[in-house]
Amino acid sequence: MKKDTEKARKGLSLTTKAVVALSLLLLAANLLLGTVLSRQSMEAMKSLLELRMLDISNTAAALMDGDVLGSLQASDKDTKGYKEALQRLSIYKKNIALEYIYGIRDMGDGTFTFTIDPTEVDPGEFGEPVVSTPALRQAANGRAAVDEKPYTDRWGRFYSAYSPVFDSKGRVSGIIAVDFDAAWYEQQANKQNFAIIASCVVSMLLGALIVLNVTIGLRRRFNALTADVNELASGIDSLLEEIDQPAREPEKGGRAGKEGRAGKEGSDAGNADEIGLLSGRIRSMRESLQSYLRHAQSQAYSMIAALSADYRSVFFVDLENDTAVCFRRDSEQSSLPDAIKEGDSFSFRHSIEQYAQQYIAESYRKGFLRLFEPGYAEAACRRTPVISYRYVTTRTGKETYELVRVACTGPRQIGVSFSDVDAETRRSMEQSQALRVALASAEDASRAKTAFLSSMSHEIRTPMNAIIGLDSIALSEPDLAPSTRSHLERIGSSARHLLHLINDILDMSRIESGRLTIASAEFSFSSLLEQVSTMIGGQCQEKGLEYECEVRGRIRDYYIGDAMKLKQVLINILGNAVKFTPEGGKISLDVEQVASFQDKATLRFVIRDTGIGMDKDFLPKLFKPFSQEDGSATSKYGSTGLGLAITKSIVELMHGKIEVASEKGKGTVFTVVVTLAESSRTLAGDAGETFDPKDLKVLVVDDDDVASEHARLVLGEAGIEAETAGSGPEALEKVRLRLARQEPYSLILVDWKMPGMDGLATSKQIRTLIGDQSTIIFLTAYNWDEVKDEAKDAGVDSFLSKPLFAGTVIEEFRKVLATRNLSHSVAADPEVLRGRRLLLAEDNELNAEIIQMLLQMRDMKVDIAVNGRLCVEKFTASPEWHYDAILMDMRMPEMDGLQATEAIRALKRADAGRIPIIALTANAFNEDVMHSLQSGLNAHLTKPVEPEMLYKTLIAFLSR
Repeated sequence: MKKDTEKARKGLSLTTKAVVALSLLLLAANLLLGTVLSRQSMEAMKSLLELRMLDISNTAAALMDGDVLGSLQASDKDTKGYKEALQRLSIYKKNIALEYIYGIRDMGDGTFTFTIDPTEVDPGEFGEPVVSTPALRQAANGRAAVDEKPYTDRWGRFYSAYSPVFDSKGRVSGIIAVDFDAAWYEQQANKQNFAIIASCVVSMLLGALIVLNVTIGLRRRFNALTADVNELASGIDSLLEEIDQPAREPEKGGRAGKEGRAGKEGSDAGNADEIGLLSGRIRSMRESLQSYLRHAQSQAYSMIAALSADYRSVFFVDLENDTAVCFRRDSEQSSLPDAIKEGDSFSFRHSIEQYAQQYIAESYRKGFLRLFEPGYAEAACRRTPVISYRYVTTRTGKETYELVRVACTGPRQIGVSFSDVDAETRRSMEQSQALRVALASAEDASRAKTAFLSSMSHEIRTPMNAIIGLDSIALSEPDLAPSTRSHLERIGSSARHLLHLINDILDMSRIESGRLTIASAEFSFSSLLEQVSTMIGGQCQEKGLEYECEVRGRIRDYYIGDAMKLKQVLINILGNAVKFTPEGGKISLDVEQVASFQDKATLRFVIRDTGIGMDKDFLPKLFKPFSQEDGSATSKYGSTGLGLAITKSIVELMHGKIEVASEKGKGTVFTVVVTLAESSRTLAGDAGETFDPKDLKVLVVDDDDVASEHARLVLGEAGIEAETAGSGPEALEKVRLRLARQEPYSLILVDWKMPGMDGLATSKQIRTLIGDQSTIIFLTAYNWDEVKDEAKDAGVDSFLSKPLFAGTVIEEFRKVLATRNLSHSVAADPEVLRGRRLLLAEDNELNAEIIQMLLQMRDMKVDIAVNGRLCVEKFTASPEWHYDAILMDMRMPEMDGLQATEAIRALKRADAGRIPIIALTANAFNEDVMHSLQSGLNAHLTKPVEPEMLYKTLIAFLSR
């Protein structure tokens, strides 16, 4: 028994050491976690505030007139320009509820001074020095920034955000600054840290509950051991009583009995001393064991009390028998009857219900009692080891927050702990409220910025519509003098450049606000490349550049992604290549599918040019807004400095990447890699042709060996037999040989630009040889409009843009066989518009007059309504099908375009639901387009409207 006792003592010692070690480990882990979370929280909070400040300062800077701000002097304080600038900042400061917002001027010698300060009490005086910080100096160089460290001036300690204001020449004319109190930020950061520390404490308490479970298990072991020892002691006591009882037997009659008794007495006398010694040793052992058990049990209770020191009350509950043991009791917390002391057992259910009815607020009472319903805790603990419930108590007329935690320790056995979390909860609530206020302010600033941009877009586009419309009308006059025509063309070009700049700024705004989204739709890849090549090829031809588009390897006919955004990326980069490449240079676009996995494909676009190139030191700044290596690029090349920033943002939204390599004077190489979803759809499948592609016999005529080999490869993959010829004479020879064998080519693809005999001459001679036996399709990387009529006269049936795709060849061949014109004859037929009657809703008299003139140029009749209400009335009063279409402005008095459209669609007449209603509006955001379509409009054209786009849209709807 001594060995067993020693073994139990050693086991208890090892368990105690393990519990202490575990507690220390939990404490260290919580300290490390708290440090990391605190640092990350402060960084995240600073980032949120920086974004809010930049959004506010950028929007305020956009409100300022850079020319006025840059020209202000101290003597200008009473001038109209100064007062207007001051009023704008004052109104903005009032609406956004800012503490300080003001204007700064860079003096050029490393110092900065105040220019405008709408602060009512003690404003910064004109010319008063401003503390120079790295962020302020960065804004002076044209890039918005926020202070990394606080600075101090006579108004206090602040962080500031700075945004540059640009004049009409693109130079930084001033800086708008927005301050926020550094002490407020530090206070918020401290609150955040308190919340994190509270979270770490909660985590540590969780660990303590786990340790509590361990100690409860130890207690059960001690109870079992105590019961065993008590049973053993009882047995020993019985044994001792038997030993102490005189060992006698009844006397027997006769002599034999006496002799036997005498012999037994002699034997008992000989063993009496040994039995006495054994009895004493057993008593001593029992007393030692009982003393040790009392000491061990005292140590176990002390350890449990120490581990539960962070809780006001801790109980072990046996739900099966409705009994509870109090391990810790805070006298200040009247959670249970006052008679219960630490170590006492009591009825749990009655006590907890009494506590809930007496102290817990009614709205929390049901949730609190549910924790202790039969089966609820066991079911909840299968999902998480510890469940908790925060509630409000109302003691002494004061509401406080408390937290109860329940940990399952065995079948229908739980550990229950109560803690006061009032201070932590209220700090968390204050912090949440502060963050909600900050978020609301940021959202208000974002909405103000969006409203401002939408308003500015509308206000700018409305006069731009008049400029471009009148310019188009004037250019249509047949008897214009050459100089006048040249001036008008320049006006149109400048207006379109300004419109492009407006669109770039709006795109950049959408990107910064996170409202630019990427669509996911199936699109024809060959059609996308054809559109890009047609546009860029035409620009190259006008400037005297060589353009080449080449597809390497196999490319699918269809992919799934955002075709519009991808096209915008390619046109932005290729457009810059055209802009910065001098006459005689070369631009190329290489396309290749470099990887494919499951249903995804990675495409690589490489754009090369032989232009002016860039210095390597400038490349890291290339994709930043308004970054230009040469400040004169704006006036020399018409660059806005936004195109590549937008391009990079779009590529990243498409989960792609863009890289650039350049050398001054030698050219630039852009590499764009994007991943698109693959589509099993093919152009050949769309065509539904009645012929088998394998029956086609094709001749490809091109002096470029790479282009010829690519054409033969892609056609071969579609099962089309193709031969190649490197020149016109070689092609004529092969055509003659085929005719001699009575096996003429089904299709002949002829390149336009070839040395010696070009594509026109080759096509003309081939058509003379074969008559109508073969289809001739012209291949070109350029705009074929200038040779279209000549090519038709030479016998060319149709046209295709390089690079070549098997699906497009089959589709075009099928169209030729079906005698369809590639240009969609219906869409090109001006007779579709002749005599049509349109209803135009437009409140701007000049715009209405311009649109009316444009429509009358195509022999259309127009009725005008000056607002939405009159538009509805005119349509209602007209006979059914009197109008063929309605052109609807969006912003009009009395009833806007959306309301008018909804009213027309709601009319109970046959044409109300079917008449095409087309928006003509300066509202250019994606949200505006969605609102138009949801209100029942059929199309959304953005002002200024290109006449050809207006005609094309009308033809598309009126020819149905």
